[in-house]
Amino acid sequence: MALRTDLSKPAVIPAQRTDTKATNTVAKPAGPVGMSSQSSFSTGAPSKAKATVALNGVGTKVTPGPVDLSSPQAQQAVQQTVSYVNQKNPQLSGITGGASFSPRSVERDQLGMTHVRLDRMHEGVKVSGEQVIGHLDAKGQFDSLTGNVSDIPVGLGKAPTKLTAKDALATAQKDFNGTTTRQPTVEREIVKGKDGQYRAAFHVTLTDTSVGNGKEPRSMNYFIDANTGESIKQFNTISHAERPGATRAGGSSAPSKTPAPTTGDTGRGTGVVDDTTMYSGKVDLSTTKNKDGTFSLEDKTRGKGIVTYDAKNLENASGTTGFTDKNDVWGEKTDPARAATAVDAHYGAEMTYDFYKDILGRDSIDGKGEKLVSYVHTDKNLVNAFWDGEKMSYGDGDGKDSGPLTTLDIAGHEISHGLTERTAGLEYEGESGGLNESFSDIMGAGVEWYASQKNSAVKSDWAVGEDAWTPKNGDNTDALRYMNDPTSDGYSIDNYKNYPKMTEVHGSSGIANNAFYLLTEGGKNKTSGLEVKDGIGMEKSLKIFGRALTTYMTPQTNFSEARAATVKSATDLYGKDSVEVKKVQDAWTAVGVK
Repeated sequence: MALRTDLSKPAVIPAQRTDTKATNTVAKPAGPVGMSSQSSFSTGAPSKAKATVALNGVGTKVTPGPVDLSSPQAQQAVQQTVSYVNQKNPQLSGITGGASFSPRSVERDQLGMTHVRLDRMHEGVKVSGEQVIGHLDAKGQFDSLTGNVSDIPVGLGKAPTKLTAKDALATAQKDFNGTTTRQPTVEREIVKGKDGQYRAAFHVTLTDTSVGNGKEPRSMNYFIDANTGESIKQFNTISHAERPGATRAGGSSAPSKTPAPTTGDTGRGTGVVDDTTMYSGKVDLSTTKNKDGTFSLEDKTRGKGIVTYDAKNLENASGTTGFTDKNDVWGEKTDPARAATAVDAHYGAEMTYDFYKDILGRDSIDGKGEKLVSYVHTDKNLVNAFWDGEKMSYGDGDGKDSGPLTTLDIAGHEISHGLTERTAGLEYEGESGGLNESFSDIMGAGVEWYASQKNSAVKSDWAVGEDAWTPKNGDNTDALRYMNDPTSDGYSIDNYKNYPKMTEVHGSSGIANNAFYLLTEGGKNKTSGLEVKDGIGMEKSLKIFGRALTTYMTPQTNFSEARAATVKSATDLYGKDSVEVKKVQDAWTAVGVK
């Protein structure tokens, strides 16, 4: 069993003291005693990010997307961010080995802005969940800073601990009480407890993606105090389609006002719409022709690929057992029944990829074309679908609570947990956990809406998973959740004032879900009675919320900070005095988030 007691270490950049604008030259490190509180959005130079192509500072066109961290452009952007933090915190000088940052990513967007995501470090040790993001405008000038930096006691990262990594692993394994399907990891970190105090800790991750005998998939994150052995916090990062307290009937899907499309889906396949899905009518899948003349559900036209496999009803989806078809016309009555759900899963992944590309301006979940891998027929009669950090697993349902969970909005929801994981990294507990679930609901609704623009068989609505949920009760509006009226499921809340009564992440997702609905369609929040007059439409709302997630949110973003993130996104896209910004503010106010 391999123990990992350290992060794979990218360059750690100490905060620098400088009295001039940042350049490529890194000043001599001057470690801080601590850093004072920094507001979530600290504005520097006025935004001038309306350029349609990004520039590298000398007028040369550059392509939007991730920037190699070793490149001079990325290093300069990182140093500008570190220097800006230092300028706002002039006390960061005098003691070597204080606060520093480890670059996680540098990305350019379609407005020409550059975004620098940095993990907080302290005395060479990662500070769990704490990040700052620097934002540079299209001319390379510093625009704003996202994130908070606070005082951490000197010596906390360097002082010896009473427990070892093996001790922490043993403590976590005792609580986990089961086998793992991946190698456990143990990392030394500094963690902020619920009492607001920072502690030396070990972050232990234990993962079991198998689902047999009623088990739910788990990737448990344990934060064990490195001196006392107590659990500071813990949460499971694998989400799933089911939720506690699900009401099996009732609610309204409240169809979107977006006009219904009139054309079929031409996709990127043969150009012939002749593949039949279970939930989305006729589509055109992109597939691969094999050496024997058959065709497989492998799409090589999108990013680094999309592939759909058969999990063979095993408890842990693995292997490369694919689906083949002799004439590349999928879903015919004469085709094997086993391939039916695979057609929907494949189509769902393709539409999710295209939605990210065309609406969010992103090449797959990592921005670099990451391959999307799906498995259908996971376990037997499994009422679940989930993203496990590497791939999608879909259950067939039990025929009562659900049919196969391969609908477009469920596919978009679960794959978007991967998008969140690769970007904001919203921790799956508390307010950040509720936002994590909500943004997957929002992106899932976005995928369904996007597909409806191409495929007249797809109907865009505000219900989550309605096409698969309770298939035999005759109510095709019955769903897992309802974004237009979250409280109608008898479980979720729609207003922040009720958050203390419902902190479970699926239930609290209704707050941001309803804010998104009100922004898009207009209407009243049921709890507050406050109205948003006239929404801005689905595409604008998705661009705003998608940009907020990938660009302005961090692992510990709360509801108030999510409001600030979406306001900033709307400002970037449409201007600070725009109707869109006002509507974003109104929507969050209606759901009780200030």
